[in-house]
Amino acid sequence: MFYTTACYLYSPSPEKTRDFLLEVLGFELVEENPVPLLSNGSLCLRLARGDMPAVLELQCSNLEQDAGQLLQHPNIEKRTEIVHMHDYLEQHLYCSDIGMTLILNQPLSEDDRDELVALPTTLPWQEGLIEKAQYILRATPLAFREKARENMVQQAEYKAVEEGGLEVLEPHVMQAFVQVTPPFQHQTLYEAMKAQGIDADQYLDEKVWSETP
Repeated sequence: MFYTTACYLYSPSPEKTRDFLLEVLGFELVEENPVPLLSNGSLCLRLARGDMPAVLELQCSNLEQDAGQLLQHPNIEKRTEIVHMHDYLEQHLYCSDIGMTLILNQPLSEDDRDELVALPTTLPWQEGLIEKAQYILRATPLAFREKARENMVQQAEYKAVEEGGLEVLEPHVMQAFVQVTPPFQHQTLYEAMKAQGIDADQYLDEKVWSETP
């Protein structure tokens, strides 16, 4: 098993590149000799002198905002507009004084892609029920959605099997949603069910939160 400790980045002017990485991109200097070693916490770079064009790819949480900040630097220019790929955004910038191309990319979430992610089902589901469940899952925050998706399907299919059925039906899925959703999110779940034409009052009691001070 091999582990990457640092990548070499060649530049005609390692000193200028070092200063750019420190002052503009927020890297920290780890050591100066025998060649500068810099780190931003996830990537370590050793700077070496060379004529190869320097290319650095950076991941952004907000590409438009981050690119805008970089373009305020007098020696950085835009090489491409923002390109929308299937699952990420990408834009190329160029830093003329050090001859470096910056490739900025921003991963897109399933919501950004307006994508309904497939459910990990193993049993047949009632017609149209999978799509309704996919839309209801969008009410779950992205950070917890994958786990909620897995748990909901597992519980729904378990309920169907427990009842001796060969098909997952609406009550199995809605009861599973209630079971895997924290109580403080039940109002959001209730509204998501209703938006999909589900009689949410069968599964959740609106009075529980509407009467809470």
